[in-house]
Amino acid sequence: MYSSGNPTNIANPIKDASFQIDIITGGGRLTLYQTTLCEKIQWDKLNSDVNFDAYNKNDIQLIRCQPDASIVWLVSDVVQRRFIEFLDWDRDMIITSTWLLTRERPKGKEVVKYETPVDSQDLPEASDVQKALNGTTISFRVHNLYARYFRVTGSGEVRSFEQEVTSGAISVSADLVKNHAAFEWWSFHDLNSSHVRNCEGWTGPMAIVVSEETPPQGILGDTLSKFSIWGLYITFVLAVGRFIRLQCSDLRMRIPFENLPSCDRLIAICENIYAARAEGELGVEEVLFWTLLDILKPIEMVCDSCLAAKKVSGGVIDSFPQCYSSEQEEQYVMD
Repeated sequence: MYSSGNPTNIANPIKDASFQIDIITGGGRLTLYQTTLCEKIQWDKLNSDVNFDAYNKNDIQLIRCQPDASIVWLVSDVVQRRFIEFLDWDRDMIITSTWLLTRERPKGKEVVKYETPVDSQDLPEASDVQKALNGTTISFRVHNLYARYFRVTGSGEVRSFEQEVTSGAISVSADLVKNHAAFEWWSFHDLNSSHVRNCEGWTGPMAIVVSEETPPQGILGDTLSKFSIWGLYITFVLAVGRFIRLQCSDLRMRIPFENLPSCDRLIAICENIYAARAEGELGVEEVLFWTLLDILKPIEMVCDSCLAAKKVSGGVIDSFPQCYSSEQEEQYVMD
């Protein structure tokens, strides 16, 4: 469905991107580094030896952001001190990196969030983070922050590559540096930027993203984008199909009640059978039972029994069952 050779699909590149790093403890969450200054470069404009033969080159983009945060560090000293205290009490520190990628389609899923928590074995020591926050040092290091290569599916999901695309590092490690001047801000220093050709010396966050094509706009395209093939199957084949089967099942059992004008006589016989059984009149019950069978066996008897209640004053018949031919209708009126 998302094959590059499928002419029904439309390119869906990344239009906007932002990146941030958060640190989370029992005391809450602090955003250390955040930037919205990210450049989008088409892969065909880069001279790279990365193996992307399985993907359409027009769907691949290099996202690289400025190393300095676009937002000034405005956390007060009081809040920083309390957060540092929580680092002493709570050893379950979490560091997450988040990419926010904006595309034109599909509707309702234009913004894709790719949040990655750092494994506990790659986290820095809590003391290193404390020293960077209180100004004793200016930085701390985090390993394997996020995967440098990932793809965004047409339905808006983020997935890693199924195959090895490069011999270089496939995850990003970085130093987070706190800058002190008239204002304070954080910087991101990529330790492996040299593995990306044409980006030597660039230390800001970088990612190579494959944004897969999506179906065209319209009812069918929007439905496929939002629900996928499995969603359509569950909705129409299982849900709608089951509803249709329920409507058509046991149709022959409903014919006397839905296709015949009146079944009052048959219903009265059934009720009398039940009443005779309740009173212990087994002989009467047997007679009524065989009478009911004699009526139901030939279709003409069923029609006669269900039609008698439809006679109106003047000898005119309101309607005839579908089992009656025109000759039978005339004969019944003459009788």
